[in-house]
Amino acid sequence: MTTKNTQESGLLRKAKILFASGHLERSIEIFTIAESNGSGSVDLWLSRGAAQMALGNYNEAKEDFSRVLSEDTRNERAHYYRGLALVALGEYEDGITDLTSSLMQNNNRGIAHLVRGLAYAELGQESDAVLDINSASAFSDAEISSFKKLFGNHSGPFQNTKAMLAEENAPWNNLLSQDSAKKLRNLLQ
Repeated sequence: MTTKNTQESGLLRKAKILFASGHLERSIEIFTIAESNGSGSVDLWLSRGAAQMALGNYNEAKEDFSRVLSEDTRNERAHYYRGLALVALGEYEDGITDLTSSLMQNNNRGIAHLVRGLAYAELGQESDAVLDINSASAFSDAEISSFKKLFGNHSGPFQNTKAMLAEENAPWNNLLSQDSAKKLRNLLQ
């Protein structure tokens, strides 16, 4: 391994440690330095994109996950995270497409079901929204609650969903299980 490869490897390791320890901004800086030194890799972009997501920098996250998908079109994690970023940006159709790609490879992502359901609701596609929200409800409360970490301070994209939930006699409210409706109301407050 050359000195340059060793340095790049060390930068990536340092950035990952910073990310894992919650130093998100600093990890992004180190990931970016590693990239500028020639270390453009799927692993770097996935990690930096995840840090960007955690900070609510959805445009930057979308860019990193798009880079991953330009190298590996079937990368399930990149489809998942980019789908989340797209929905947060209000790009619901594209978000649904990415989340569907992710779920086709890994149907056990409760958050993907939930966020895709919210995107469907925002587009007025109530029957699809109900199916996904009920599916999401079957997953652990801990996973569903992690939604708040992704969108907690950015609930703006889900105004149509909140309005639909507020309608007492809305048809889709009768199709949601009581548990699903309650969880959804709590998440969007």
